[in-house]
Order: sequence, then C-alpha cells, then structure tokens
Amino acid sequence: MTAGRTVGVCVVVLALAVAGVAGTASAQSAPTPIDSCRTIADDGQYVLTSDIENSSGSTCVQILSSDVVFDGGGHTIEGANANESVGVKVNNSLTSLSNVTVKNVTTTGWTAGVYYRDAQNGTVENVNASANRRHGVLLRAASDTRLENVTAVENGRWSLYAVGNTTDVLGTRFTTRSTDNASFRASDVALTGVGPSPGGLENRSTVGQRIGAAGTGGNSSLRLGVGYDERNVTEANVTESSLRMWRFEGNWSKPSGVNFVNVKRNRVVAEVQGVDNASVFAPAGDVETPTPTPTPTATATETAANTTTTSSDDGPGFGVALALVAVLASALALLRR
Repeated sequence: MTAGRTVGVCVVVLALAVAGVAGTASAQSAPTPIDSCRTIADDGQYVLTSDIENSSGSTCVQILSSDVVFDGGGHTIEGANANESVGVKVNNSLTSLSNVTVKNVTTTGWTAGVYYRDAQNGTVENVNASANRRHGVLLRAASDTRLENVTAVENGRWSLYAVGNTTDVLGTRFTTRSTDNASFRASDVALTGVGPSPGGLENRSTVGQRIGAAGTGGNSSLRLGVGYDERNVTEANVTESSLRMWRFEGNWSKPSGVNFVNVKRNRVVAEVQGVDNASVFAPAGDVETPTPTPTPTATATETAANTTTTSSDDGPGFGVALALVAVLASALALLRR
C-alpha cells in the first residue's frame, strides 16, 4: 500500500472513530423524557414533556438516586390537595442523597410543592412552588441546598420551611407575596410573605418590601438581604443612606451586628442569630424632617374662641386602642401563615 493510501485510510478511520464517540456522547447526554408521575431510581437527566393535571397520588415525581437533574421543561405538576402529598420529592429511606437538581417546573395543589429529605447539596432552580396546602419548598436534613429564582406565594403556611438541622441554605431571587428579590443564607429557618408592616417605628418608615421568618430549631440563624425601590424611598420621605433592617416581634428593634445598606444595589442586608419567634423583617430608614413653616401668633381672643374642650372619652383612648388592634392583627396574620 502506498504512503498516500495509508494516510487516507487513517484519516477515514479517525473520522469514523470521532463520529462514533460523538454519537455515543450525544446518546448518553440526551435526557430521558417523562410525561406522567413516576419514580426516578437511576442517576441521569430527565425532562418533563407535558403538564400533569389534578394528580391524586401522594407523590408525583419521586427521586431515589443521587446525581439527578429533573427538568420540568416549563410544565406544571398539579395535585388534588391530598393530605401529605408532594409534587416532587427527593428522598430515599435507605440512603442519603446528594447533588439532585429540580428546575424549570411549577408545583401546585400539594401539601408541599418540592420536598428534599436527607439530601445534601441540592439545587432548586427556576421553580414556582405556589398555592400548596402547607409549604412551597420543604427541606428536612437537607443542608447546603441552593434556591435560585424560586417563587413561593399563597401557600398555606410557609414559602420555605427548612428544619431538622438543615444548615447553609443559600437563596437568591426568592419571591414571596411581600418581596420579589430576597436573598439569604439560612439554617433551620422558615420564610414567608406577610401583610402590611406593623406601625410604631418612631421617626422612621419602612419602604415597601418585607418578609416573615421564624426559627425551626435551636440553632437557627439567618443572613437576609431584602431589596427596595427608590420610588418607595422617595414616597416615604426616607433618607436612603439611613436604611437598615428592622425586626418586629411585638415591638420594633434593629438587629445588632452586621446590618447595612448597599445603595448601588438597592439592598439592605443583616445577620440575625437566634430567630426564635415569628418576626417581620423590613428595611426602614429615618424620615426626613421638613423645614417647619412659621405659624402666625394668635391673639388672646382668637385662642379662646377656637379652644375645644376634650373629654376623657374622646380621641386619645380610641387612637391607642386602634394602634393595639393593628399590631395584634399584623402579628396574628403572620402566625397564621
């Protein structure tokens, strides 16, 4: 065989070998399609190809293996609000799991939309876990889980419920009904949206966004970032540089330690140790005092003519009662969520 023919044969063989390797790699990387509730027992990639509606099962997608990527493909997994039901559950009662990703899916109508149990280093990404009976995302003994771009609104109890020594949960772009861009590092903490912020901040005002939090274990901790809109700062007549995180648990207080505003990112960040009681966290700042307008001096006759006697049954007592009712109603609304 001549040298030219030898080179040609080698090139053809090499091209076929490369094509074969590429084809094998492509076949191995293609995700397994799913179009109904099922159990995933092997590692690999899986993709949902259609919505699942009104499922009456206790668990729709059960993941039993580590190293799994479950891609919802933008579809919805809808339950029938059955007791103790789960949309996507990551748990194997025989062994701990790790490195499981659930992404691009909506879970609604379950007791918990997404549930990780005894599963470490997981990722919940681009997930809408809303309108579930109890929790949007439930983490139990699931440390080092990352939540990225998760929306959890109108759930019966908590948007996120991390319990059972679940430490170092990292969240970015976390949306509840009262904040649309929260970030956090949490250990054994529950988070949810809340109603309007309670009053009672003397010479200060909140600026819109807020979130409710409660500890679920003895070593709970929370580093929390909450965004704000400059328009709300202006409308509240607040000095932006004075913004800090404030905490309401019957009374307002400012968490000590790390607590600052990043005016370039429109964000207030604080670290909270021991989140024992249900609390509301909200950015608040000093209200700017307007320059007073001089008041004309009234004559003695005018003062006497315009003086009104107020009995002990008038405004002051009624105003205090209203304030107390407002505070209690806000606290009750938080606890019910």
